Amino acid sequence: MGQPQAKEILKILCTSARMQKKPICHSLLSGRPGLGKTTLCRILAIEMDANLIELVAPNLTDPQQLTAQLAQLKEGDILFIDEIHSLPRAVEEILYSAMEDGCITMVVESEYGDLMKNLGMSSKQTRTVVLNLPPFTLMGATTLSGLLSAPLRSRFVQTIELEPYSQEELTEIVLKAANRMHFKIEDDAANAIANRSRNTARIAIAHLKWVFEYCNATSSPGNLEAVKAAFLLKGIDEYGLTKTDRNYLKILVDSKKPVGLNTLSASLGESTQTITMSIEPFLLQEGYICRANRGRIAEQRAFNVLSEVQRV
Repeated sequence: MGQPQAKEILKILCTSARMQKKPICHSLLSGRPGLGKTTLCRILAIEMDANLIELVAPNLTDPQQLTAQLAQLKEGDILFIDEIHSLPRAVEEILYSAMEDGCITMVVESEYGDLMKNLGMSSKQTRTVVLNLPPFTLMGATTLSGLLSAPLRSRFVQTIELEPYSQEELTEIVLKAANRMHFKIEDDAANAIANRSRNTARIAIAHLKWVFEYCNATSSPGNLEAVKAAFLLKGIDEYGLTKTDRNYLKILVDSKKPVGLNTLSASLGESTQTITMSIEPFLLQEGYICRANRGRIAEQRAFNVLSEVQRV
């Protein structure tokens, strides 16, 4: 469901690649978490009848780890690296020649036999070997495209940006997922779940699973009242705001002036990284806050939401 532009671009790339009997070009998928980057890569592998190798960039701490994976590639394989912006520079540099020239440089040990031993020297020495790689596709995924280095970004032939889901798309995703779970849920209840899902499919599915557990444990029907009760228990309001989100907004609204990141961190008991990476992106996108040189400022929407009588 959703992502019509990304799907159409990938469809064109697949069709063209099949006509030329070669793998599709190296491509980068960007977008915030939960929009379907990994799912699209898995579908792509099925469409191309290709073997998919999935890696997570933070786990690749040693260049030899990536070199070993590249050395094992077969023709037509798709190598998918999630959170590719997190690759250490030494590891990232292995990809440069692999993507641009189709080869990697490996350091291997060579045996020199008994003569070296008789001379009191080690029988093993190292040498470099250039290994030509078969045609393959590198698919990168990033939630923070701004952190991707320029040399790596420039080697991707295509960059595809995934968009947040619409309310209608999320509602349909919830209804289809509920059907697979054999969970009977009313349309307005599915819409209420979608409304709290921050335009993200992964969150919508997680919310649906919570409502299912709630209804199952309390013997409640899958209606709007049950959804409201389930989210009231978790402190998630109709806008998808959590208790932490509302506390964040309250600090800005009460201050009536810019608030610094360190002040917010101390007040909320959250790290500055959690605030900038997890809390603020949604609030910025939805127009609750803005960032100024002197700090964070509450927008009018934040005042309106917090002033409503009925809120979690």
